[in-house]
Amino acid sequence: MKKNQKSSRESNRRKRKKEAISGFSTLNQVAGVSKPRVHHSSLSVDEPKIIKEPFPECAYCSQPIESIAESFMVENGRYVHFDCAMKSIRESEHIPDDKIVSYIGSGNFGIVEKGEDGKFTIVKTIPFENSERVRSMKAFVEGCKV
Repeated sequence: MKKNQKSSRESNRRKRKKEAISGFSTLNQVAGVSKPRVHHSSLSVDEPKIIKEPFPECAYCSQPIESIAESFMVENGRYVHFDCAMKSIRESEHIPDDKIVSYIGSGNFGIVEKGEDGKFTIVKTIPFENSERVRSMKAFVEGCKV
């Protein structure tokens, strides 16, 4: 019996010791920041739409375009691969080895050179798609979503 009494006294002592210790376990507690609450919205969430690929033929290489969102519209509503557009610009512009072709957005490519300070500079902007084609391309891709 003495062993049981002794072990219960020790466990009681440990409990009191734990209760006596007060402090902060995180910096948020020190700063008085409340615990983050999980918020569950009551709004319904629509299922994300998926593009149903039309697989048109590339106007430059005659291969099917597997990702319409990664292509460009050229004359007569035909499409070209991104890589085919880059290759076409490289060939038509005769770009030296110290410069590169880069897509800079909104249907435009740029000839870019890296300066001695490591910064890139656009030397020349090459419009590939006009704004009307960009808008119609976006509308076409949106129309392909199911």
